[in-house]
Amino acid sequence: MKKIIILLMFLLIMPFVYAKEYHIPLLAVRETTSGFEGSTADLYLEIQKGKGRIFLDTYPLTKLDTQMSTRFAKEIACSEIDFDCSNYDFIYTIKSDSVIVGGPSAGAAITLLTIAALENLELNENITITGTINSGGLIGPVGGLKEKIDAASEIGIITILIPHGERTAEIENITIADYVINISIENKSIIDLIKYGKSKGVNVLEVSTIDEVLYYITGREIKKLNQTLEIDKEYMETMKSVTNGLCSKALNFQKELSINEFEDSDQKIFENAVNLTKRYKKAVENEKYYSAASYCFGANTKFAYLTLKQEDLTNSEILTKITEIKSHIANMNKVIDEKKLKTITDLETYMIVKERIIEAEENIDKVLDVENTTEKIYYLSYGMERLNSAISWSVFFDKGQKEFVINEEDIKKSCMDKIYEAEERYNYLNTFSLNNFEDTQKEINLAKNDLENGDYELCLFKASKAKANSDLILNTIGVEESQLLDVTNQKLDIIKNNIIEGQREGVFPVIGYSYYEYANDLKERDIFSSMLFVEYSLELSNLDIYFKEKSKKIDFNIDFDNNVVSFVLIFISGLLIGIWIGKKKPKK
Repeated sequence: MKKIIILLMFLLIMPFVYAKEYHIPLLAVRETTSGFEGSTADLYLEIQKGKGRIFLDTYPLTKLDTQMSTRFAKEIACSEIDFDCSNYDFIYTIKSDSVIVGGPSAGAAITLLTIAALENLELNENITITGTINSGGLIGPVGGLKEKIDAASEIGIITILIPHGERTAEIENITIADYVINISIENKSIIDLIKYGKSKGVNVLEVSTIDEVLYYITGREIKKLNQTLEIDKEYMETMKSVTNGLCSKALNFQKELSINEFEDSDQKIFENAVNLTKRYKKAVENEKYYSAASYCFGANTKFAYLTLKQEDLTNSEILTKITEIKSHIANMNKVIDEKKLKTITDLETYMIVKERIIEAEENIDKVLDVENTTEKIYYLSYGMERLNSAISWSVFFDKGQKEFVINEEDIKKSCMDKIYEAEERYNYLNTFSLNNFEDTQKEINLAKNDLENGDYELCLFKASKAKANSDLILNTIGVEESQLLDVTNQKLDIIKNNIIEGQREGVFPVIGYSYYEYANDLKERDIFSSMLFVEYSLELSNLDIYFKEKSKKIDFNIDFDNNVVSFVLIFISGLLIGIWIGKKKPKK
């Protein structure tokens, strides 16, 4: 009898709970025989106790796999609010009436919904977001915005949030309307999507970050940092020493070569190298040491080429130099492969040094593959200077403040995740028939080779750059050239805030900051190169997301079904009373 009572008491206190389901409407496109049309879908999320797994169901199946962007969006959400999501499973469901494209275009919405669920925020379902989610919580560009506005107007969506810089779009047919900005000679019209939205009864707003999205859809206040970025002193001193080494060599080269006379083509090379040394001096004045080092590296490759050319090396002398360089490369590889990576700075240093060593070796090997002496000298000089650059960067080993548990399995997993993310972006570009992204596929293939060879750190680096290459192409969709500087400045502000956030946690991203600085230095002179380094910086400014331990634990507000609980309480109470009366009944 005691056992029965204990069992019933356990049932009495057992929580009859149901995971709350969160929802947001999605905007999508579907492919038809006449092109893309706008479509809508519904995104649902349940969070349950588990092991950090992600489950995704799509009804019907999307044209592109959405699994990887869902995983990445969840990681960004957990990182943004510093939640430990490792003990919970996330169950996402996408339902639509027809097959939609899918891919990374729902990333921002997935991040939004995940944060709302973790913080129990109320969502305004009259507002929705379309955009990818990128490192640092940046909202990235997507295609089919006009079609999505059409779909939103049909289901009564009041406001659509779109990625900053995508206000304009190109449509196939010439249209005369208030929202048309320009008519091209190719029977196409450039339209203003904000004005087009108004014509459809939809308010269209541009957003840059997930914080802005949260503000518009949940009312949560935007995080305001308003801080000046203080460059890590250890980084500054180390980068300054790298710059001094590379640039003193450039100045010595220049001094030795300035007394010579060159042929016209070589004179041009010499003048370009001298111009790079002038840029280095200006960069140093502004304490932009990575930019200065980059300019000096460029100058050194040109000066070294001219120097070797003047030496008039024989094939035997070239082979001797190749043997010496390969010996240095082998020693360098041995040294860095034995390094124990303890900080994010160690990890970043390994990536950038290893990449330079490989590039040095590739160029040295090319010397043997070509017959032309001028080409031999070019590859030899570049390989020599790339190795010198690797040696210079190696001084960053054993730097950094906060130590992490960086084991091989974690790096391998992060490498694989980043490859999947890059492939998903690449496939998304293919869907919209965009071109000029051969470099992306090349970087993805190189990352896969590194994965197979067990060089997971370099795999992570190359896959990050491949994803950045895809994002750069996406970022130019529908963006007028006159807007590029504005878009770049907005992203630079976001990167700055991300770096500040990282510093609060004891992490200063060496590569991320270096690329941020270089993008700033390039933006007025070479906007497209600046935009590329912006994307590199975004991808490489928060590598700690793959290794850090979150400080908060999730505490869900779990909804109780009051009717079920009441029924069970009455049932169990009746049983207990019956048992008690039975015990009290006198024996005959």
